[in-house]
Amino acid sequence: MARGCGFSAQPVPRLRPEWVSASCDGSPEFRMALAFALQGSSFCRHLGSVVDSIRRHWLPLDRDRLWRFATTGSEAGSSLDAQPDVVMHGRSGVDDAIALVERRLVEASQRGHGRLPLRAHQRASARAADLAGLLSGNVDLDRTLKLARALTALDHKAWAKSAVFVEPPYASVWPEDAWLAVRLCTLPWPLRTQSGFELDIGTNPALVRRLASGDAATAFTMASRRLAVASVRCTVRVSGASPDKARLWAAALAFPISKRTAERFLYQIDPNKERP
Repeated sequence: MARGCGFSAQPVPRLRPEWVSASCDGSPEFRMALAFALQGSSFCRHLGSVVDSIRRHWLPLDRDRLWRFATTGSEAGSSLDAQPDVVMHGRSGVDDAIALVERRLVEASQRGHGRLPLRAHQRASARAADLAGLLSGNVDLDRTLKLARALTALDHKAWAKSAVFVEPPYASVWPEDAWLAVRLCTLPWPLRTQSGFELDIGTNPALVRRLASGDAATAFTMASRRLAVASVRCTVRVSGASPDKARLWAAALAFPISKRTAERFLYQIDPNKERP
């Protein structure tokens, strides 16, 4: 569609949550695709609708009529508008996920915000075990992003009212601690734990750029220093991830987590924060 195919048909209309029940195959790719597709900058508390869906990064959408294509030219010779926020092109799952993170950070910086504005919808956040599978190379990221592209058509308001239960992973596996440190430095909100600790350090775009360039060691050093300033002591001191692994670390940041999962990540790398 972004290249013009299906132009006259317009984007796929809003899909009911039942489509998730009909298409769920129980795979980590599907669970992660759902989390990816339903995320946004924030959510309307009363209506449950997403604010600033990521769908516009796949398709050039009309800002006033979000379920119509943005066009340019005359009515007789109109074509899709080439918008700068369309950054995911379907060539590579890793490239698309990184492009989403980098674009959202650019837009946040333009608005004077210091966080990565990607929040999970209710009952649609990424699970720790699935993220661990992604980071270990056991999740097909290309397939995940293809599924997510279709699932962005889900009706967010309908999902908020009647979210479909998706069976969570059975495995209890954690991502490596070095990546957890990076993830805690890219949260979309301050993290307040039940023990009274608050983590509020924002996101440094340079950290993501280092990962995208294949430099995990420098990115981890930056993350651990920012956490140390916030009184979080990482259990791991160095990271020796390969350049390809570093880019996978960056891509994994595009999958939103819940506050509860972020809290568990914090306790994993600094168990002392769990104590009152």
